[in-house]
Amino acid sequence: MSSIAAFDFDLVNQSTIKVQPIQNYHEFGLFYQPPNDDNFYHAIFKSILQHSENLEDDYDYEFFYGGYYVTCKLFPRSLIIDILNKEIYGIDFDVNNLKCKHALTLKQKINLEQSLIPFLQGKVLKRDFSSTSVDQFLTTQPNELGLFYQPQNDINIYNVNCKITLQDYHQNDDDNYDYEFFYEISNDMRHVTCKFLPPSLVISILNKKIYGIDFDVNDLKRKHKLTLQQKLNLEQNLKKLFLYNPEREMRSDSDGNSTISFQGSIESSTTNGSDN
Repeated sequence: MSSIAAFDFDLVNQSTIKVQPIQNYHEFGLFYQPPNDDNFYHAIFKSILQHSENLEDDYDYEFFYGGYYVTCKLFPRSLIIDILNKEIYGIDFDVNNLKCKHALTLKQKINLEQSLIPFLQGKVLKRDFSSTSVDQFLTTQPNELGLFYQPQNDINIYNVNCKITLQDYHQNDDDNYDYEFFYEISNDMRHVTCKFLPPSLVISILNKKIYGIDFDVNDLKRKHKLTLQQKLNLEQNLKKLFLYNPEREMRSDSDGNSTISFQGSIESSTTNGSDN
C-alpha cells in the first residue's frame, strides 16, 4: 500500500479504527510528541485547495503551513494505550474518548507548531506497508496475553506479555524484555515479561501500524535498564490487574487448548496522560 492513509475514527462501530487511502498527499496524518512535552498528539494535514470547511472542531489546535491546513489533537497516555491495545491486540475501548477536548497552553501550541514541521520532513516519504511488520514482534501465541500498559505512579508505557507455564513450558532464549516475574493464580503459574517503550518508539509503532511510516524495527529489541522502584511498582500493579479484575480470565478453546481472554477496558488500572 503506497498511498497516504488518513486516520478515521469510526464512532459508530466501536470495534475498529479505520485507515483510508488518500491519494497525492492531499491529506495525511501522523502521531507526534514534541520536545519538552510529555503529551502525544495526532496531527492531520489537509491541502488548502482540497479542504472544505469542517463544522466539527474535533481538535485542540490548528495552524497553516505550506499550503496545508493542520489540526492537532492531544491524546493523553491512557488513550494512546487504548489505541495501541486495539490496533495490536484487539482490545476494545470507549471511542467517545476520542472526542474529549483539551485546552493547550500558549507554550504547548508554539512548541508543537515549531517542532512538528521539521519532524514531518522526510517522514511522509518513508511510508512502506510492505516492509517488516511490527506485528511479528508484538503479537501473542496461544496461552499468551499481550497488552500495552502504564502503571500508576509511572509515566512510562510498557508492552506486557503473560504466558501460562505448562508442564512442557520452555522459556524463550530470546529475552526481548526488560523485566520478568512469575505469579500463581487458580493453580496456574504465569510468566510475565515487560518491555519498556520510550515515547519515540510508541510514536513509531503508531505511525507504522496506522500510517505505514517505516522505522527501524530493531529498536524493539533494544534493552532498557529499569530502576528497582520501576520494577516493584510495575509488578505490583500488574498483579492487581490480573488478579482482581473478574473480566480477565484464562479459558480453554474448542480444541481444549488453554487461551487467555482480556476483555473490557483497562482504564481503571492506568493513569491519565500528563498535561503540561
